[in-house]
Amino acid sequence: MRCVYALRKSIAGFDFFHWLVLAKAKGATEVVFDIRNPKTSKFDEATVMRRFQSILFPGPALAGMSVSIGTEYEMDIGVCDQSKLNGYVWAGGKIEPLRSVLPPGPWPYTITLRKFNRWPVRNSNEEAWMRFGQEIGAKMISDYEEAPIHLHDRMALYAGAKMNFFVTNGPAALCYLSEYPMASFDLQKSWPSGIPEGGHYPFLSEDQYQIWLPDDYDNIRAWFDAWRRRR
Repeated sequence: MRCVYALRKSIAGFDFFHWLVLAKAKGATEVVFDIRNPKTSKFDEATVMRRFQSILFPGPALAGMSVSIGTEYEMDIGVCDQSKLNGYVWAGGKIEPLRSVLPPGPWPYTITLRKFNRWPVRNSNEEAWMRFGQEIGAKMISDYEEAPIHLHDRMALYAGAKMNFFVTNGPAALCYLSEYPMASFDLQKSWPSGIPEGGHYPFLSEDQYQIWLPDDYDNIRAWFDAWRRRR
C-alpha cells in the first residue's frame, strides 16, 4: 500500500518519523514522496530539499518500507504530528519501532548536540555535555549543520549504545521512535504536544526517558549516576 507524504503540506524535518510509524501502523508498505511545490514557511526551498535528501528520503528504510518519488498512491493519512500519534497510541493502537539498517555502532554512549540558528534557546549546553561526555567516554554527535552524518550511520550509533543523550532536538524523535535507549533533557524548552508537565509520550519503550530538567552538568551527572545504580 503506497502512502503519500506531500512536501507542499508537511515539513521536511524529523517530525516525518511520527508520520512514518503511523502510516505503517495503518497498513502502508511504501512511502511516496510528492516533492512538488515544497512548503517554505519554515525553511527556504533549497534548505527544504536538502533536508528532504538527508532526513526524509533515507527514513522509510528504518521502518522496513520502500520509498519512491511520485504522485500516484492509494493512501493519504494527511499531516501527522505528535498529537495525532499520541492519540492513536492512547486509543490502543500499536506501532512498530524504527530499527537500524546497519550493524550497531561501537560506542557505549552517544551525546547528540543541538546547535542550530532556529530557536537557539533550545541549543545544547555544550560545555556541560562535553565535560560529561569526556567522563563517560561518549561519542559526541555534532549538529548536522556543523558535521553532516548520514541518517543510517546516526541510527547505527544509537543502536549500539547503552544510552543515548539528547536535548529536545529532531534526532531525539528518531531515537524515541526506535527500540534504543535514550534520555532527552530540557523538555520544558520544547513542550511535547499534548503531554502534561512532567509526563512523557505514550509510545516510549523501556529505558527511554523524557527529562524535565535543564541540561546543566549537575543535572546530567546526577541523572546518569541514578540510572546506572538502577541498572
